[in-house]
Amino acid sequence: MDVDSKAVARELNEWFQSVLQLADASLFGIAPEGPHRDAVVLDALRRNARIVYDSKVEPDGKLYSPLCFFLAAACRQLHTSLGAGHWRAALDNIGDLQQRLANSRSDSAAVGLDIGTPATLFKAEFDEAIRQAGLVDGTTFLGKEDRQVALGLAINWGIRFLLAYAVEARPSGQPSERRDLSWLAGRVSPD
Repeated sequence: MDVDSKAVARELNEWFQSVLQLADASLFGIAPEGPHRDAVVLDALRRNARIVYDSKVEPDGKLYSPLCFFLAAACRQLHTSLGAGHWRAALDNIGDLQQRLANSRSDSAAVGLDIGTPATLFKAEFDEAIRQAGLVDGTTFLGKEDRQVALGLAINWGIRFLLAYAVEARPSGQPSERRDLSWLAGRVSPD
C-alpha cells in the first residue's frame, strides 16, 4: 500500500466528520436533543449493528451505509469522536495485514486453511465486539462499563472493516465528486 497515511488520514477524518454531520442533521435529528434523541441514536446503533452482523462480506457495496451509520451512532452513544490518528492507525493496520496475508498465502494453502481476507478478518472482530456489547441479541455477560469498552472496540474494528471492505468491494462506476465507497477505496488503495 503506497499511500501517504498522514494525508489520507486527514482526508478520511474530514469525510467522517461530514458523515457525522449528516447523521446528526437527518437520522438522529428526528428528535430534539435529550432522551428522545438518545433513544434514536441507540435504535440506529442496534439496527445498523444487526444489519452488518447478519450480512456476508460481498463485493456489492451494500454494507457501506449501515457501517457508516453504525460508526456515527456509536460515536454519539459513547460521546466520543474519531480523529486523524484513528484513521491513520487503521490504514497502517490494513497495510500491515495485507502484507502478512500475502506472505502467508502459500503456507495457508499448503495446510489447507483459508485465513480469509482483511475485510473478513476485521468483520469477524467487529461482529464479536458488537455481540459482546449486547447490540445484536441483547445478551451479554458484561457490565455497563465493559459493554462501553466493547462498543469502543467495535468502532476500532468497524473503521478497519470499512476501509478493507472498500478496497475489496471496489464498486464499479465512473469517478465522481461523491465521497462514497469508491472514494474510500481510492484513498486506501490508489492503484
